[in-house]
Amino acid sequence: MSKQQATAVASSAEANTYKGRLGGILSMVGMCVGLGNMWRFPYLCGQNGGGAFVFAYILCLIVVVIPLALVEAAYGKGIRGGIMDAFNAALKNEKAGKVIGGIFSVLYSTMNFYFIAIMGTCLYFIYASARSLWNTVPAEEIYPQSLENMPLMVSMGVILTILVGVIVYRGASKGIEKVSNIMMPLMFLFFAIVIILAAVTIPGIGAGYDFYLNPDWSALGNFDVWVAAMGQALFSVGVGPGCVYIYGTYFKKKDDMTVNITTVCVWDTIAALLAGMAIIPACIALGHDPESGARLIFIVWPSLLSNLPLGNVFGILVFTGIFVAGITSAVAQMVVAVETFSSGLKFDRKKVSIIATAITLVGVVISVYSEYFLNFFSDLSGNYGFIVTAGIGSVVYVYVYGVRKIRENFINPSSDVKLGPWFDFLVRFIAVPIMVVIMINSIVPIL
Repeated sequence: MSKQQATAVASSAEANTYKGRLGGILSMVGMCVGLGNMWRFPYLCGQNGGGAFVFAYILCLIVVVIPLALVEAAYGKGIRGGIMDAFNAALKNEKAGKVIGGIFSVLYSTMNFYFIAIMGTCLYFIYASARSLWNTVPAEEIYPQSLENMPLMVSMGVILTILVGVIVYRGASKGIEKVSNIMMPLMFLFFAIVIILAAVTIPGIGAGYDFYLNPDWSALGNFDVWVAAMGQALFSVGVGPGCVYIYGTYFKKKDDMTVNITTVCVWDTIAALLAGMAIIPACIALGHDPESGARLIFIVWPSLLSNLPLGNVFGILVFTGIFVAGITSAVAQMVVAVETFSSGLKFDRKKVSIIATAITLVGVVISVYSEYFLNFFSDLSGNYGFIVTAGIGSVVYVYVYGVRKIRENFINPSSDVKLGPWFDFLVRFIAVPIMVVIMINSIVPIL
């Protein structure tokens, strides 16, 4: 990496990192928590057995995702540079680094195809909550009606894509991160209040809690449940296509890696579990199909809010929080690709930003017009893209570069909690092999 590139990376890190530990954790939580927690987790949970999915998700997180997130973030802290630089350093092959880094960043950026489409729907539901539309339109029909207003949904998708593109073009994400750091704690609070109110106002909600909290252990024999849980855990935290690696580059040499990364993963998981607790039990109690797929949150929320006191106020607050989290995540997803191609291939950053925005615009319009493609892009990036990139990345970081080297050079020197050789064993012989098996199965189903 040239001196100019190293200076640029250092400047970027300084611009996006808070000076204290709490600021850094809040910043990363703000970047992690987004539509993956609030929208994707509940509908995957509903499709994959409720409590069984929750159990599989938490186990995947503890055994595989947190250790791999720590390795990837620490590697970013030590190597710096973009994703192409990460693979260059490990493989000592510039061409291979560029190809792998480029593919990873493209897969990550395709998330915006459906992310931004869903954010447009969130905007519509802020409006629906403000108007209390469920008083004049059956709650379960609000979402289908929004889809019928295609000119409005396409217009919102276009405007939001351009907004994200402009932010990336100008490199001005710091302000949105500050807003997110305010909205994230408030969103946790709003979800907690909604859960409490739902528990005391919705008849029969106990059956919903049973579905969500009491696993059907036989469902864990379905390998697809584990694949979905692993994909969502990787997706939610950002392990795989380079997001966590980029987070790692924002750390200073003195920053604690073990506590910070673990804390971020825990809070990200709490956000997902709260979203599931707010949606799934209400879904069961109100008679909706928990296997409704991507539309689940937009079918259940109006019914839930219509049963709560001040439902319109909570609707505005919750959907605004989800929207802000989505914007921050969308910016990060585009930034990873833009920074990777501009620094790795020496392209003009602003031109790359324009190209990325144009490609994203096409993908967003397609996702708005077709729920099939919206689900396709969600599966591509969440259940396949993240799993494949996490599998390849873990093999390269752990076996090629060396987990022991990462632990001794980039994790332990600045961490309050020192990791011993047991961590190397866990990562080398448990986390990565599990990751590789699931990766292979996602490409060529074997189970």
